[in-house]
Amino acid sequence: MTTVAVANEVEIWSGTLTSSWLDDHLAVKRATRPRAPARLNRTQVWASGIARTDMQAFLPTDVDRAVGAKMQPFQGYNFLVGTELVRGGGETSLLSSKASWEAFVRRDWERLGVTVGVTTAGFLDSGQSAYSQSLSGIMDIPLDLSFQAWSTELRLAPSMNLDGVSGDISTGLVSELVGRTRLTSPADRFRSDLHVRVGYGVAPNTRPVASATLELRIAPNL
Repeated sequence: MTTVAVANEVEIWSGTLTSSWLDDHLAVKRATRPRAPARLNRTQVWASGIARTDMQAFLPTDVDRAVGAKMQPFQGYNFLVGTELVRGGGETSLLSSKASWEAFVRRDWERLGVTVGVTTAGFLDSGQSAYSQSLSGIMDIPLDLSFQAWSTELRLAPSMNLDGVSGDISTGLVSELVGRTRLTSPADRFRSDLHVRVGYGVAPNTRPVASATLELRIAPNL
């Protein structure tokens, strides 16, 4: 070490430590980078059959226990991946795992007033060595019907499913007449919406199926 370096070192260790000296010499060490807060708003966790309920006494077989999680790894893309662990409720009580994935996109054509959505989902079951992939779409076409306080639309929902074990491909088409209305006013504390759906579904090699659904949704009016 040179004479100047030795003199500087002696001055540092023999000098009085003050707040200004600490700011000059330890500014870099004392500065800490703010940590990004953990974000779990793109993560879903669920469980079923973990706690036994009184209703299970009426079931003929034991209920499976399942724990799963699903997350959206990329904020700008509607792509979700998840996993699920299932323990059978029978005598064997086998533990199996399932990996799943899902992607969806939705677009509104304001000029035509049509809403189009496409969803694809699949899963891989390690216990049964099963693989499945599905593709479904939805098209909402508004209808100008003279129903007061009701909005109506025609919904077309084609679907296709691939069974990886058997290699079978199944297709189907569901057409529904959808109506919705609001039962409360904007000043109320809760918002109540009534949805009515009447539809008809067709698929190859199966009989057509008619369906009707009445749904009431209640949520806080934030």
